Amino acid sequence: MQELSYKDYSPVDGLFLERFEAFMDKCLMELQAFSEREERSYEEMRIRAAEWHSKYLFSPKVSASATTSTTTVAIHTPNFDRTTETRNILIQVSRALESLGETCGIQSFFLAVDLHDITNEGFLGGTVEGREFWRGLRSGGEHGATTFKQHCIKQLQASATNPVEPEASMPPPPEQGTAKQPSAKSVKLELYESIRKSLRSVSGIRNAEMKWTQPERLCIYGVCLVGWPPDIPAQNPSSLNSNQNKRLLELFQNGTLKFVKTFVTPAMDIGTDTNSIAGQPPVEEEQDVFTWINMDGIPARDADCESSETRPVKRLRAQE
Repeated sequence: MQELSYKDYSPVDGLFLERFEAFMDKCLMELQAFSEREERSYEEMRIRAAEWHSKYLFSPKVSASATTSTTTVAIHTPNFDRTTETRNILIQVSRALESLGETCGIQSFFLAVDLHDITNEGFLGGTVEGREFWRGLRSGGEHGATTFKQHCIKQLQASATNPVEPEASMPPPPEQGTAKQPSAKSVKLELYESIRKSLRSVSGIRNAEMKWTQPERLCIYGVCLVGWPPDIPAQNPSSLNSNQNKRLLELFQNGTLKFVKTFVTPAMDIGTDTNSIAGQPPVEEEQDVFTWINMDGIPARDADCESSETRPVKRLRAQE
């Protein structure tokens, strides 16, 4: 970590440091009295004072002038390397986040760009996992830092153009409203996703796919699609225009276009019903099987079952 050197500083002694600390304590007492008068917390006032003084430390201007009624006095700042100082602070923050990740398992990353230095490409800090995550993003890395810096510069220029009129920032809501309107691509993707989710939810088949051109084939999933408008052809959303896709999405969202479960009776159940209608209930067949299995056993005492159990025994005796 780089160290800073202020060559313009005069050597100090212990008495000077004591007087300086006493003066700063007096300033803090006045700051506390000010916070009480303003009915604000003392900690907030200390933070605001530190932020106010940081503007002097990290200001891109290295010199300023104070004009009095009689003469102009030039105020020169020490030999201050702003780039090195800001980098040291960012390194300290990054190391603090790395320590936080090692002790508490909190992963993080941050990106800092200098709007006053054109050659500055930004500073990426945080834990190793966080930094690798940012570099691996599709819009991250150095390209993302450049994009972020350009965005901040545009915002800074826009705020400097009309700093007095806060109402000037109010017109954007209509623009944001128009920007929030979904595009044709987003409508198409949402229609795809909504139809697929509903089909798989109703059918219970997690890999079911929509039959756009042949919706009657949805019977293989045990569902059918109802509410499709007749003036829209049964085509893939990629083949339809944006208005048709938007209308289909609206119909699906309000419940007009939906999937309905179809109940088809299995063949086994149909055969069972036919036998019962013909007067051959399956219960008697089961009783016959049970009788043949228990033919050598003791007949049941039930009168209804006694005849059906005795007949096979008689036939067997005749055969013997």
